[in-house]
Amino acid sequence: MPRHRHRAQAGLGPGLRHVATAAAVASGTLAVVTPVTGLGLGSAEADLRLAAQDVSEGDLGSPFAEAAAAADAPRSAPVFGAEIVRDAGLLDPAADASLAAARKAQGLAQEAAEQARAAAELAARGLNDPSCGLDLDDLGRVKDWVSDAAEFLGCAYGETDLIGVANRANASDHPTGHALDIMVRGQKGDRIADCALANADELGVKYVIWEQRMNDGSGWSTMEDRGGDTANHYDHVHISFDKRAGSGEPDLGRCA
Repeated sequence: MPRHRHRAQAGLGPGLRHVATAAAVASGTLAVVTPVTGLGLGSAEADLRLAAQDVSEGDLGSPFAEAAAAADAPRSAPVFGAEIVRDAGLLDPAADASLAAARKAQGLAQEAAEQARAAAELAARGLNDPSCGLDLDDLGRVKDWVSDAAEFLGCAYGETDLIGVANRANASDHPTGHALDIMVRGQKGDRIADCALANADELGVKYVIWEQRMNDGSGWSTMEDRGGDTANHYDHVHISFDKRAGSGEPDLGRCA
């Protein structure tokens, strides 16, 4: 008859030790009990991992066989020892709930790590989270897609001086809530203008005016001199929007 060995962790309930030992003896297998680390489930059953080894006579022929087979099968996610005990029908409801909570916490931690990596990548390019919760109340009653574009561009480039609805002496999209001015100068203005154009379809952009030039997606064209920095758009990027929303989510990957 094969030699059987059984090792139990301190604090393991005697009933479960007897079940594990009986299964090992009855099947001619070596049953190994090892702790599950990092879960803190607070249950003796959840601190076990049962695995059948050195099978020399017959099958395990019990829920332990199915649990051991499940442990050896390929999985897309890590296998917790408590899962094996649960699959064998030995995990109590409280421990099962704790396992679910541990899995949820693991998922949240992975999501937070991915967000941190994304933020680091944006920071390396001089950009910020495009959904920073920017206060847009001062824009007035602009269209929803204009407000979305203001948050996307304002957050990404750290610009909060924005103008939405406003009266203009000349023909303009501002009075109807279809225009946005981002008050900025220099190289950052170049980046914002290019980013808006790169996401024109998604944001619903009709055209951009910047530094006495206009671009409707077909390239920059020089405008007439209107007499000053503001009139010639040297101190702000002007973005006019279509009468309806854009086609989808803008992508900062297209922006510098």
